[in-house]
Amino acid sequence: MELKIPVKGANRFYLMLNLFSAFKPYNLLNNREKQVLSELLYIDYELRQLEERRRNKLIFDYDTRREIGQKLSISPNSIYNIMSSLKKKGFIGDRTLINRSIKYADEIKIIFVDEGPQKNN
Repeated sequence: MELKIPVKGANRFYLMLNLFSAFKPYNLLNNREKQVLSELLYIDYELRQLEERRRNKLIFDYDTRREIGQKLSISPNSIYNIMSSLKKKGFIGDRTLINRSIKYADEIKIIFVDEGPQKNN
């Protein structure tokens, strides 16, 4: 089965986070956290040519957080709380993206693997 979904920019990361929300650790994220994390991942992707330390400095800059808040209509205090929550949940560290397992991709392939017979208790 093939499903083509037109997406661009940070929406691509937001869609991927929603697709993966059935699995740990992504199932821990609420909607606002997914929105903010998708913006952070997109900025990381856009700055991929920079050295990681410099890229992280730009990603977690005050102005970047403010721009994300304005784009998503989130107050500065709420952005701070969401970033704190993402840190507690292990998605960001001290001014670093910890979980970069979601990459900018043109295609996601899902393969279901039969784990054998299920035991009933």
